[in-house]
Amino acid sequence: MPTAKTASKKTPTAPVRHAPSLESIATRYHARLRTLDATGDSLSDGVVVPALREAIVEGVLAPGSRLSEVQVAKQLNVSRTPMREAFAQLEREGLVTILPRVGAYVRAVSLRDVEEIYTVRAALECLAVQLASERITALGAAQLDDVIRAMQASVEADDPASYVDALDRFYTIVMTIADNRTLQQNHAALIGPVRRLRRIAMSRGGRMRASFEQAVRIRDAIVNRTADVQDLMREQLQGACAAALDVLKSA
Repeated sequence: MPTAKTASKKTPTAPVRHAPSLESIATRYHARLRTLDATGDSLSDGVVVPALREAIVEGVLAPGSRLSEVQVAKQLNVSRTPMREAFAQLEREGLVTILPRVGAYVRAVSLRDVEEIYTVRAALECLAVQLASERITALGAAQLDDVIRAMQASVEADDPASYVDALDRFYTIVMTIADNRTLQQNHAALIGPVRRLRRIAMSRGGRMRASFEQAVRIRDAIVNRTADVQDLMREQLQGACAAALDVLKSA
């Protein structure tokens, strides 16, 4: 099983990553949906919310950007029909602001947003790791080990984007092991804002490695059923919150 110590060795040069576009993100989601239905019929509506969510989280759509139904539908290669409901859904997630008779805009992240989101995350995720430590199985431990290895590979490659993907999977696995549907539903409602703040936090130097080391300790506490698992989770969240606040304050 990877350890926090093994991540301290010299890392390779990160590969060149090309900035995504809304069109390229949409193309990936169209392709994924077509693998679920060979006909490709009536699938385009399912592209809109996840593609826009990813574009906002990844910064492809910058804070304050106006979201035109016509333009976004064209970029996503879908009809205008699902756009209004998609914007409303993203507003409920805290990623979009809709102004009556004006339009929809990408919502900026405020310092208050950060503090509120991490306060709620602390309540949900501290409970989740406690339940997970009580309900951990051999299969759950193996799944945590697999995602820890993926996280370590991202740290060694200095690849924040893939690290955030792996970190998302880590928490999804923890929630699955915790096996509480109400907890899972409330946590899922924060997916957009949480992922956005993770990307912001990871832009601070050293945060990715610190996050990985904390995740390894949380994994160990869950698998070994140690009493300090909630304290470790709280420590991880405090570090992430501080990193996000530092980045926003210095912007």
